[in-house]
Amino acid sequence: MSLSLLPPNALVGLITFGRMVQEMLGLSKPATSGQQGRPPAPQDASASCKFLQPVHRVDMNLTDLLGELQRDPWPVPQGKRPLRSTGVALSVAVGLLEFMFHLRRSPFLQVFNNSPDESSYYRHHFVRQDLTQSLIMIQPILYSYSFHGPPEVSLTPSMPLSSIPDRILLMDTFFQLVIYHGETIAQWRKAGYQEMAEYENFKQLLQAPLDDAQEILQTRFPMPRYIDTEHGGSQARFLLSKVNPSQTHNNLYAWGQETGAPILTDDVSLQVFMDHLKKLAVSSSA
Repeated sequence: MSLSLLPPNALVGLITFGRMVQEMLGLSKPATSGQQGRPPAPQDASASCKFLQPVHRVDMNLTDLLGELQRDPWPVPQGKRPLRSTGVALSVAVGLLEFMFHLRRSPFLQVFNNSPDESSYYRHHFVRQDLTQSLIMIQPILYSYSFHGPPEVSLTPSMPLSSIPDRILLMDTFFQLVIYHGETIAQWRKAGYQEMAEYENFKQLLQAPLDDAQEILQTRFPMPRYIDTEHGGSQARFLLSKVNPSQTHNNLYAWGQETGAPILTDDVSLQVFMDHLKKLAVSSSA
């Protein structure tokens, strides 16, 4: 981690964010435990020293926190799971756990292949943006463009990208905007069909994701990275790293799997992740 780069005798200051209370007039103020009208109780001056901790202790605390998040995402005690795993509680929990599937793969928790300043940059903007933008950072939005109708908004796809050759995908991860052209669309574009008058609909299909991406680029701060790629392109890795890896090299030849190019990753798919959590939900000894 980045803390290992500091000298062993250095001190690290931790900043805590207090819980906010929303008043009826729409104003917010820090929550206090004292009664209204009374000044807060004086705090010991030595309490500020608690924010200064040795590097090895801070590093250990962060490592323990990440370990707790990775251990068991199901937010119900084991003894209460059989009673809480039906009805509305289950549907709400499943919706939250879909976000947790993407959160555990996000740069907010995973520091692999990211420098310390990149991790700090992502986490900084995550706590500063509003709810909608923060949810996009966790679970990207995918827009699918085709000849069959208006763009369809969906979550990250679970089918192989090779099975949708006649579509254009626009993925918004807040930090990146990726336009992905399917195999057939990419071949038509290279052949120059959009320049022919009889293929005006194909020209409009190519222009639609460009217009939507341009609108996002003009209104968002910080400006996201713009990536235009196609099937088999080197920049397609930005899309492949976010999609649901339903077909990988581990289950390529399994019974009932769809045909298509696998995603080379060791991450489990959303279906495997949810199946494992369902077993934990109905097992008190899990």
